[in-house]
Amino acid sequence: MHLKCSSKSTYLPLLLISQGEAVSSILVNLKVSSQHIEVNLSELKGYEKHVIAELIKEKNQKLPIPTSQHDRENCIAIILNDADKLSTDALSYIKWMLEKFKGCNKVFFCCRDSAKLYPIKPICTLVQLLEPSDEEILAVLAFIAKQEGIKLPQKLANQMTKNSKNNLRQAIRSFEATWQFNSPLKEDQSIKTGWEDKIVDIARNVIEEQSPKQLYNIRGELQNLIEHNVDPEYLFQNIVEELKKNLPDQLEEQFNNLYNDYQKNQDIKRYLAPENHQEEGGKRHNDPRKNVQQFMRIEDEKLAALNLTPVLANWSS
Repeated sequence: MHLKCSSKSTYLPLLLISQGEAVSSILVNLKVSSQHIEVNLSELKGYEKHVIAELIKEKNQKLPIPTSQHDRENCIAIILNDADKLSTDALSYIKWMLEKFKGCNKVFFCCRDSAKLYPIKPICTLVQLLEPSDEEILAVLAFIAKQEGIKLPQKLANQMTKNSKNNLRQAIRSFEATWQFNSPLKEDQSIKTGWEDKIVDIARNVIEEQSPKQLYNIRGELQNLIEHNVDPEYLFQNIVEELKKNLPDQLEEQFNNLYNDYQKNQDIKRYLAPENHQEEGGKRHNDPRKNVQQFMRIEDEKLAALNLTPVLANWSS
């Protein structure tokens, strides 16, 4: 069975108060087929609870409770991406909605950390999806290359797969970005991540404005990249290179001194505290939540080390 899926933007009728003003509807991007509706919660910006409640009410009111297998074919699946970003208050309200509107429609909460969904765990079935193997990722890349008529060298595909660290989306993103950068593809060419433009924007924002608000925004962008499994060291080194490109020549030496001081401090820390990088028996920590927290702490140190406020102040004066 093949489902025809389409993306559309639709206005959902709501009645709520936002910043002292009544809001009757908001524009929501949806992916819709005859048997499912999908929404990315990270795009709703504070209206998550209201949008989900409206979807549950709308879909459950349209269809009767199934009495046969034929009726179940008319059921709708509501897929919520980034569900672990929901607040505890929103999850409690959604749980109440699900218990009130029981029927054949099913709600799927897609998340990275199921522990954050504890308010609705009692009424849900936990399904853990294992990360794809290297062989499965290679098969997907080969399929895409065949469908698009692209000659993908095996050595290049192997390297893309290795760089993705079992992240299928990142492997596909690298394939697309590399092909757009240089076509036809060659075995020994550099592999792009697809995040290069984002890194350029971050570096430009650092130079254009130095303020607590800007630091907060940049930190959020870095965290988003790290959550997509972009290596923090790769981020740091590329941001440094982009900053060098945009700084005037008279500030290059001062910038390099800041960078060298930071590298020396990091070398000392690694030398004095090697146990921070190992578990008992020499194994590395592999808790994604701890990794993100550690990476963000490292990125904060790097941003502080490359604090351009005094540098740019000298430039402007």
